[in-house]
Amino acid sequence: MCGIAGMHADDPRADVREALGRLTTALQHRGPDGHGMHLARGAATGLGHRRLSIIDLAGGAQPMGSEDGGVQVVFNGEIYNQAELRQELTQAGHRFATHADTEVLVHGWEEWGERLLPRLNGIFAFAVLDQRADRFLLHLARDPVGAKPLYLGRWPGGWWFASELHAARSTGLVAGDLDRNALAEWLVYRFVPSPRTMFQGVWKVPPGHHTTLEAGSDAPRFVSFEHAFAPATIPATRGEWAEALRSGIATAVHRQLMSDVPVGSLLSGGVDSVLVSRHMCEFLEQKPDCFVTGFAGDPVDELQPARRAAAALGTPLHEVPVNDAAYLGAWAALLARQGEPIANSGLLLVGILCQTVARTHKVVLSGQGADEPLGGYPRHVIERFYPWASRVRHLLAGAPHQLAASDRMDRMRRVLGEPEPSRRFAEILAVFAPAAAARMVGGQVEADSLAEPVRRVLRDTPDGDSVNRLLAADARMSLADDLLSVADLMSMQHGVELRIPFLDLPLVALMEQMPSSLKVSATGSRKWFYRRAITPDLPPELVPALTGWDARRGRKLGFATPLERWFGTWVSTDAEQMLLGPGSRTGELLDAGMVRSVVREARDEGRPRPRQLLSLYVLESWLRGLAA
Repeated sequence: MCGIAGMHADDPRADVREALGRLTTALQHRGPDGHGMHLARGAATGLGHRRLSIIDLAGGAQPMGSEDGGVQVVFNGEIYNQAELRQELTQAGHRFATHADTEVLVHGWEEWGERLLPRLNGIFAFAVLDQRADRFLLHLARDPVGAKPLYLGRWPGGWWFASELHAARSTGLVAGDLDRNALAEWLVYRFVPSPRTMFQGVWKVPPGHHTTLEAGSDAPRFVSFEHAFAPATIPATRGEWAEALRSGIATAVHRQLMSDVPVGSLLSGGVDSVLVSRHMCEFLEQKPDCFVTGFAGDPVDELQPARRAAAALGTPLHEVPVNDAAYLGAWAALLARQGEPIANSGLLLVGILCQTVARTHKVVLSGQGADEPLGGYPRHVIERFYPWASRVRHLLAGAPHQLAASDRMDRMRRVLGEPEPSRRFAEILAVFAPAAAARMVGGQVEADSLAEPVRRVLRDTPDGDSVNRLLAADARMSLADDLLSVADLMSMQHGVELRIPFLDLPLVALMEQMPSSLKVSATGSRKWFYRRAITPDLPPELVPALTGWDARRGRKLGFATPLERWFGTWVSTDAEQMLLGPGSRTGELLDAGMVRSVVREARDEGRPRPRQLLSLYVLESWLRGLAA
């Protein structure tokens, strides 16, 4: 797990060493254990690397090249099936000098070129400089689930790429204006979906895509690839599905324990993190250190369930309690330093926790990633109910005033009135409705175009299962460009690699084949069959809390914050002044009347708007940091 960077000048006489050095240094927090640089075309092209040593501590330095130097690689991530690929490449005549998974990419690219990508099971973002024979090609690739971000952009002299957008901003490589289309998409989704970023002339590689950087070109062309992992057989009965899920999860955890340094666990006390920690106890010689953070004494405090889980597992638990005032102050400062805004109130909790993890560990496993493929969020229930609820949507007109005026009910009306899947899914995911977002940015964007990010990732299913289509789109958008981006940014800020067994590609392939009726029940129970299936693998004393009715219908555990209480105070005192007063940036970019209406509806009319207020707060904080 590392930080990667590179520059590719249009002019072959250019020298990128100084700029590449600054860009690579800006990623030092991602790789405090070492650094390296490779120059080509004189010094007109360069690859930079910051290393966090986890696999082959002595021999895995990067950039790493082939024996003849024709292929050079910089790599961020882990390849979990490197042993199998190494054996296949050895049989094909390749000779390995290290035990690092990076070398699998080097020889794999020599052997297969772009056909290597579908073979990789892992989390990765990497660059390959291929200068064999008469070629000179610079390729970038990002893993299919989007666990490892990779940004690229134009500077006046050519191309740059980096693991973090803030690194490029801090070294003066991002000079483009804000993209109003991206701003409108951000209002809808609370993040900017790939491949856009908030800046013109800057992109992020979409999950499961690669691109070739060409000197003199103005924009990248992203090419998708499909991973090659699929279940050998599709379970036919519930019993077979239960066994396949249990086996697939256990195998994924075991595979992701690959490390030459100790591995810990992030234990929120929820079912997914408990299951991962339970399997770690089974496979490791010593029980893993577990880590949790939460708001001590708060109704959303995660410390208590984590304590119960650690006691049942018999694992040591390291607690990191947080208080409101300290969190809010640090959060505001963090938002100003983000490469681009993500309206996720829990992002700092990941960072706070990983700051403690980093004192003793470089690697932790997380229970993240189960909810999108298995139907774990209330928004997934909406699509399960859509076929019949859309026929009785007129009954919503009779809802009590307080409920009818809420953001949730407004969204429900829009969803149930939209028969076209991509627009309906956009409404399900939306913070601000696409029509409202288009108006807020000044009417320069068509509302229908704001469903385009969903259309790009929407896939047909053989049985026409619309819930599974929504889950797949949600995973390729909200999971990849929000939750996983936050997890990578905040864990790597402290030099910690965060692994996600639920997104191990063979397991993902299995879960995507699972009928959605086993994910969200007809009565709205979320992840219901999964909870039933894994019951034998949980400590018996935790089963009622982790698999019962409340668990399937109630609030999720996992980096929760007391958002509504915070914003209840903020909206009544400072919101309008911050968003629209002197020195504000939001009022310059968005329709001031619409922003004022959101604030006053929440403050004066008692209409809950927590997600919209959060988004406006994050946007204003980020814009102020941009101007500083």
